[in-house]
Amino acid sequence: MDKNKYSFSRRSFIKSGLALTALPLVNPSSLFAYENSTEVKDNLYDLFQDPPVTAKPFVRWWWNGNKLTAKEILRELDIMKEAGIGGVEINPIAFPGGDDLGIPSLRWLSPEWIEMVKAALKGAEERGIVCDIIVGSGWPFGGEFLQTEERSQLMTIVSYHVKGAGVQKLLAKDIFKEATPVIHSPYDKPSYEIYSAYLAPTKLDRFVAPSEIPIDQNADSLNFEIPEGEHILYILVKISGFQAVINGSPGAAGPVLNHFDREAVETFLNRMSDNLFPALKGLKGFRALFCDSMELEGANWCKDFKEQYITRRGYDVTPYLPFILYKVGHMGHAVEGGAVTELTGEAKEEVARVKYDFYVTCMEIIRDNFVKPYTAWCNKHGFQSRMQPYGREFHPLEGSLYVDIPECETWLFQAGTDEERKFIGRTAYTNVNKFVASATRLSGKKIISCEEVTNTDDVFNVPLQTVKLGGDQSNLSGVTHSILHGFNYSPVEAPFPGWVRYGTFFNERNTWWPYFKLWSAYKTRLSILLQETEPYADIAVMHPLADMWTIYGPQRDPFPSLHYPKYQYRVWEAIHQNGCSCDYTCESVIQQSVTKNGFLQYNSRKYHTLILLEVESMQPETAKALERFVEGGGKLIFVAKEPYKSTGLKDYQQRDKEVSDIISSMKHNYPSQIYHIPAPEDDMHAWFRMMQQQCGIVPYVKIENPNPFISQIRHMVDGKEIFFFANCHISKSFPLTLAFPYKGKTVWLWDPETGERFICPGVSKNNTTTVSFEIEPAGSKLLVFEKYDKGKKLPEYPKERRDYKELKNWNVRMEHINGSIEERNIVEMIDWSKQEDTHSFAGDIFYEKKMEGSISPYNYIDLGLVVGISEVSIGGEKIGTKWYGRHLYRIPEHLAGKKDLTLQVKIITTVGNYLKSSEDNKVGQNWTRRQQWHRMGMLGPVRLI
Repeated sequence: MDKNKYSFSRRSFIKSGLALTALPLVNPSSLFAYENSTEVKDNLYDLFQDPPVTAKPFVRWWWNGNKLTAKEILRELDIMKEAGIGGVEINPIAFPGGDDLGIPSLRWLSPEWIEMVKAALKGAEERGIVCDIIVGSGWPFGGEFLQTEERSQLMTIVSYHVKGAGVQKLLAKDIFKEATPVIHSPYDKPSYEIYSAYLAPTKLDRFVAPSEIPIDQNADSLNFEIPEGEHILYILVKISGFQAVINGSPGAAGPVLNHFDREAVETFLNRMSDNLFPALKGLKGFRALFCDSMELEGANWCKDFKEQYITRRGYDVTPYLPFILYKVGHMGHAVEGGAVTELTGEAKEEVARVKYDFYVTCMEIIRDNFVKPYTAWCNKHGFQSRMQPYGREFHPLEGSLYVDIPECETWLFQAGTDEERKFIGRTAYTNVNKFVASATRLSGKKIISCEEVTNTDDVFNVPLQTVKLGGDQSNLSGVTHSILHGFNYSPVEAPFPGWVRYGTFFNERNTWWPYFKLWSAYKTRLSILLQETEPYADIAVMHPLADMWTIYGPQRDPFPSLHYPKYQYRVWEAIHQNGCSCDYTCESVIQQSVTKNGFLQYNSRKYHTLILLEVESMQPETAKALERFVEGGGKLIFVAKEPYKSTGLKDYQQRDKEVSDIISSMKHNYPSQIYHIPAPEDDMHAWFRMMQQQCGIVPYVKIENPNPFISQIRHMVDGKEIFFFANCHISKSFPLTLAFPYKGKTVWLWDPETGERFICPGVSKNNTTTVSFEIEPAGSKLLVFEKYDKGKKLPEYPKERRDYKELKNWNVRMEHINGSIEERNIVEMIDWSKQEDTHSFAGDIFYEKKMEGSISPYNYIDLGLVVGISEVSIGGEKIGTKWYGRHLYRIPEHLAGKKDLTLQVKIITTVGNYLKSSEDNKVGQNWTRRQQWHRMGMLGPVRLI
């Protein structure tokens, strides 16, 4: 199979026949038509109007408990296709609980399970849906069939403060108990081995190798001869199979694979390909094979680790192991406690450098023994590799360089107790998104995949507006394709809400599911535009990863316990929010870059400015590359600190001097190219604006009054300049005035919801084009600058006047999803979650009011604050639907003059409050019992304006 069979270039896609794979999002009769009879072919706009299936959102399709039937598989594929979903990731996973209807579980790779995979592939192919599949099940993958030596390994330590002379007696079982990691997903049958034991002083100023104590590794009781004085007794314990697959399905549950061991990795992968792939002959097969989060819980060892370490680092790590290992806790975090040698002076510095070398060695082994073989295995069988290559064991940027489709993740978090549930505090994109996106661009790939809107906080309570808001934030961070988290395999016979593994309840039983296609159409058009154009960035940002690893160790991405420096992940936001764009970079990329015309260039990416965030340590080769950069006219910015030392232990005194001398020479020879900027305090916007002014960084778009809720990205293609702006506030609109340094280009507004485009009013003066508009809550604007100037003009709305008429006294009908209907009359708008008899409602709320006389002279109906989706009808005629932003409806002219018409507003709620109040619904209670009551309905004020 051709691994590129699902990739489309813009031109080759057009040539291959648009109609075969296009998504008919727009009725042809409503498509934008040029006013001028001479039509200019625009391939990008053609794609934007009718995108290919590969641009549609995909979903993680949880095969809950592998309780599968071919009939149900096809039913769900039909539902997803109708909703605008373009692909599925088959994901067998443990059964989440609930009524399983007596359906048996199929074992992973069994003949019966393989038949279901074939049914899914055939059904997907018939429906034009793309298929990926996860490798194994759950995460990280493994299985009960693994031999002991193939299971994940942890070298850990226990330590005691001991005094001699005398004998210290310890039981092996007590040592093992003490060494047992306190992790999220322990395996219940680990294998323990006392690896070695050492005596070390209680204090060390200069490093001295500890004394190894002979031990009987098979003894139940160990006697340690302790000489005169005080010492620290270190006992190294190797544990095999300490971690269990998280949510593994039948047949692929059990201990986690040792991803450090290439032989074990290839044996596992071949087990899957040997059993599954031959049965798929004659089917189109998969686009990609997927590897989920690598939450290895501190795994750090394999059978030839010491030999690999010597080869890679040039010295033996053995004498240092007692000082660099630690007892492991949740997700690989170090557990405080236990006796340790107090390290000071040279000893502290030496051990810190060995820690860095140890962590880097782990990353290199994972890269060479897992990531590269994994991609090679996928490609060998005709598929692409798709992976989330981050976590403690991965370089956060370099890990994505070796994967065909790197993937990051965007989460939805419950927004505290704020009444308006503003989308502030925690952004949706995670810290790794910018690393993954940057690496993908550096390696020349177009698809930046994202496990999108992952949700474990607010399940059943997320409105479609929040899905859009989270998805827009993904795109701002660099994402070009969404894998929604996720669609639950759940038979229609399962009691409401069905089988639910995780998520935002992407399901046909969700109240707002009929409107999901509005978001999927929007997202699809935005995705194809971002995939088929070149993302722009002329600033590179380097994080102090080496310093962080030396001092604190690698972090558990995408949710690090430590930000070093504390503002590090907010810098790119300030750059983009102030009219510039950036990529992340790293030492290996800088070393391999060339300097050309004042730019640091790596493949197609090039940067006139390089920002180093409190970087103190680097390899001499990196310092040399920086010197070449400033010598060639590049701009180098040191934030708060500057490099003065090298990384790692080998020859570090000499290498420290090299780094220090190069930096000093640079500063002396090229002072005009090097800037020193203090670390930011609280106001990141003011800090970066100060940097722009001080360092001469000219934004490509000047944003008047930047604010932290508005951000942007820039793409380019064939003379077009493309800008995507998004408002990340869930309840506030903001005025936006933008000044672009363009002359002779027309400003177009492309609408991802409809596929239409309009000429946007702008003011051109002194080689600058200025555009002003208001960007609504959770709203976005897609601006395209190009020379073509024939087309429809964007309708200008009249300026809103202060006079208005507030509408009160409504008849309300509440149609509950449980089938009950209730009617009542209200004078003022009500938050139904505040009423004891309605806070458990879920379904459709109809507000009706007879309009006395004519609606004229008013032009609009403003519903005010709405929690949910709204539809408005006047005189029985539907005038529109709003699923995000300001719920403002223009009154059609032919209705404005009519009298005594009935106004109806339909509000579609979420189902969370209903499930929270349903104490006998175990599935619903599992997710909602700790949630707050969510606001509900049309809160107004409702006004004619």
